[in-house]
Amino acid sequence: MPHPINPLALLSSPFALATTLANRLLPAPCLLCGLANARHPLLCPECAHALPYQSHQPYLCGCCALSMASDAPLCGKCLRYPPAFTRSCIPFTYDYPFDFLIQQFKYRRQLSSGKVLARLLAEHCKHERPDFLVPVPMHWRKRWQRGFNQSELLAYWSGKQLGIPVLAAATQTRHHHSQKGLGRKERLRNQKQAFGINPAAIARLKNKHVALVDDVVTTTATARALSELLLKAGARQVDIWALARTPDR
Repeated sequence: MPHPINPLALLSSPFALATTLANRLLPAPCLLCGLANARHPLLCPECAHALPYQSHQPYLCGCCALSMASDAPLCGKCLRYPPAFTRSCIPFTYDYPFDFLIQQFKYRRQLSSGKVLARLLAEHCKHERPDFLVPVPMHWRKRWQRGFNQSELLAYWSGKQLGIPVLAAATQTRHHHSQKGLGRKERLRNQKQAFGINPAAIARLKNKHVALVDDVVTTTATARALSELLLKAGARQVDIWALARTPDR
């Protein structure tokens, strides 16, 4: 049975009235299977259950959340080249159908997918309590082309759900081509001197625990570069929050 509509809440806004009635009469269909579900709009329980959760992997690196073949505490790369970040909170593997939701959000500007993704990220990281969420920055040229920075929106929506403020502490100072399709060495070279710290944020970073928010972690090149900068700027600890982790390259 649907929950009763509060008439006092409806009187506060004609737009709220129209939205509430529309949601009741025409519930938003699941973004994956297309079936309408009034109790679970945008992502039905069956499709949510079928997502590629990282918890389905037998072993994960305790630092970068890479899937591993053994129960070693850290992957080989984190042992050889310890990153500046402390740990990673990443709920999914970058695989179908989760990659479809990310692509719809990033490349087709489907904000409803972005809100579902942020909700899933917040649910997974709800027991983490950093002082700030810091979105991975995007160069103004790429932002102008895409129309938005997906990491900013993810940080804003998930932070709003968890009551954690967002701090735009990092900037991208150099434009480079997409990281997609590049190997680890190429990505590390691409990131060299590509980022900076917003001077206005330095005082707020001092001795704070921050979580760097991104959509997908592939080689950790971006996470490594930015976490080093944040620690040098005075942060006490940097963790990584991301939607998905891909197999290392």
